[in-house]
Amino acid sequence: MVVAMSTLRLLWRIGPISLGTTSLTIIYLLLGCSTDQQNRLNMVASSPSRSTRPHSQKVVYYVATTGYDGYPGTETQPFRTLSHGVSVLTPGDTLYVMSGTYAEALLDNIPSGTSWSAPVTVAAAPGHTVTLKPDLGAGRVLHFQGQKYIIIDGLILDATNVTYEAVKITLGGGLGGAHHIRLIRCELKNAPGQGILTTGHADFNEFIDLNVHDNGINGYHHGLYISTSNNLVEGSIVHHNSGYGVHVYNGGSADPTDRANNNIIRNNKISNNGYVEGGAGIIIGSGDGNTAYNNIIWGNNWGISVAYGDPTNSSVYNNTVYNNTNEGIYIAQYSLTTIVRNNIVYLNSVPQIRDKPGNSTIDHNLVGTDPLFVNAAIADFRLQPGSPAIDAGITLATVTTDIAGTSRPKGGSYDIGAFELVP
Repeated sequence: MVVAMSTLRLLWRIGPISLGTTSLTIIYLLLGCSTDQQNRLNMVASSPSRSTRPHSQKVVYYVATTGYDGYPGTETQPFRTLSHGVSVLTPGDTLYVMSGTYAEALLDNIPSGTSWSAPVTVAAAPGHTVTLKPDLGAGRVLHFQGQKYIIIDGLILDATNVTYEAVKITLGGGLGGAHHIRLIRCELKNAPGQGILTTGHADFNEFIDLNVHDNGINGYHHGLYISTSNNLVEGSIVHHNSGYGVHVYNGGSADPTDRANNNIIRNNKISNNGYVEGGAGIIIGSGDGNTAYNNIIWGNNWGISVAYGDPTNSSVYNNTVYNNTNEGIYIAQYSLTTIVRNNIVYLNSVPQIRDKPGNSTIDHNLVGTDPLFVNAAIADFRLQPGSPAIDAGITLATVTTDIAGTSRPKGGSYDIGAFELVP
């Protein structure tokens, strides 16, 4: 059967030739194929090929636990494995994965797109619940090196059996750093290391609407470890990771261009991280021009730390930082030109904001005063009417909406904290 399939694929791709039904039947008989084998070979012959399909044609393929990799990958005749499914993708294509648990890892084998207008997408089919859980011994669930413009959408990435991170985006293979990788609406859990790690010039990635939790076994393992530049962490829930929730730091590279600069962390809910050896919800540990705004951060060891390395020009705007064990906002001695504005900092340890350099810009924050949350006990950090945070902030060009997408301001001035009260 294997020889037959290989022979047919060869005949099919020698071209240009035309094989009619009679010609195919003769070939099958010569190869000694049964009727069932002939039917399967017809499917193989008509299955898609990256080498024969016009580059501009965008196609949707399907994978299912009941599929077969010899099928054409349609909704009614899906592939069986993601590894085969991604092998036929070209820029603009989508691979929809149907419900089930797949014991697979996708390691450097998803082809690149060419732009955000023509990405390669691997996604849970609409309405389907899909888990990737590799077998014991896999290094990671997803690994990218040198690839670009790839979207991973709606998958549960269960790293219980892997050796390292759930997802790593890096350089390798002489192709430079992977870049423009977007993870959206995914759950990442149970990695023994980082939930997500970016290294080695892997810049311009996007992590949107994720649920990143229960990753790590020590204080050096974080929900997201960002050591590259121009990445976005947005709209995600990051909780119960052993180290920091979101860790921005690059101090180990000898390459002066390999830095963690201009990253944006916004509109996230970050809680209960650092439960092994302590850690902040967010740390900006090095780099220039990193910004954290509209985040809600509670129940961690620290709220937001601008510390550890020598971060410069860091901005901390409109965050709600509540009930963390140590300082709500901590700025270490070697952190330079930090700006802290429009933050609610309440029920953390005293001082709620510690500025060790003594020259940071810190103003228009609500510190140590009850902000009148709707119900902090159930993590509802919206403001009640009459809150002292209402209209007490300063206009910030970077922050045009709140965490819920409500435009700012709704009153005479910006509200302080992650939420803008809607009258």
